[in-house]
Amino acid sequence: MPIAKSNEDLERYNEFVRNSSYGRPMQDMKWSKVKENWTSDYIYIEENKQIIAAMSVIGIKNPNGKYFLYAPRGPVCDFRNYDLVDSLIKEAEVLKDKYDAFLLRMDPEVEFDEKAIYEYQKRNYEVRTFGTDPHSFTQPRYNMILPVTGMSEDELFESFSSSTRRNIRKSYRNDIRTIQETNDKSLDTFYELTKIMAERQEIGHRPKEYFKRLIDNMDGVIFTSYFEDKALSASILIPYNNKVYYLYAASSNEMRNKMPNFNMIWEEIKWCRDNGYDYFDFGGTFSLDSKDGLYRFKEGFCYPDKYTNFIGELDVIYDREKYDEFIK
Repeated sequence: MPIAKSNEDLERYNEFVRNSSYGRPMQDMKWSKVKENWTSDYIYIEENKQIIAAMSVIGIKNPNGKYFLYAPRGPVCDFRNYDLVDSLIKEAEVLKDKYDAFLLRMDPEVEFDEKAIYEYQKRNYEVRTFGTDPHSFTQPRYNMILPVTGMSEDELFESFSSSTRRNIRKSYRNDIRTIQETNDKSLDTFYELTKIMAERQEIGHRPKEYFKRLIDNMDGVIFTSYFEDKALSASILIPYNNKVYYLYAASSNEMRNKMPNFNMIWEEIKWCRDNGYDYFDFGGTFSLDSKDGLYRFKEGFCYPDKYTNFIGELDVIYDREKYDEFIK
């Protein structure tokens, strides 16, 4: 069977994902508990009774009346093993009829590769990559990933840009302190800062229950930066395999000149190193323009130009008319 259903198969599936070098938190079975309003299915391929490829697929009904299926940061296998991925996609076709889907999308953490694009286009798949509106991707193509091993703490600090080092030092002179504490109180603090930041930036934000599910199911960790007893910034990290993911962050409108965000990130990076992880993943950015504040902030730690240019999205189109409407 291509879909894991029995307890035994689900257990084998999750063990494979968690131990695979291609496994990512959004492909973990527990991610479906975070995205509880989405459907969830687990596709796999076996060889000699051993799972060799997997793909966790979540789905939600689109306003067009059909389902959007999504394998976030999938599949869990070598994306350049084109025949294997092709077989996995074919195994997933059962979901097309199960949900009356118009699209299956995957966006692996694979660097831009013209040969891979050619191979998938040759197999009649749509590849959304370089040249596509960067804001139209489900997740940003550019990711800032900092290696934190192989050098001393001082050497790592010196690898940051001069302005980032200056702002970190300033945060300590300004008596900013960052603590790692994950409980209902710190979640409340994080959420209040999230609401403040969303209002400042005129954007939406997720409900507190979403962040609670993230912490409970994905071993999320909260860091909060304070001046005296005033919380100024907070973030949620997700440790998974050899990486720590900087997934969500928020900040106050007050005392931003004390540089609490810089203090928080540096303490998180040190925590990442101390706990044996190899990479600190700052997450995505839609731009590589130094005028973009988010890019400039992350690039100061991943200096210079330590960004990863992901390949983009592979779309398996089941209904061309609905798909064309969807991507407009």
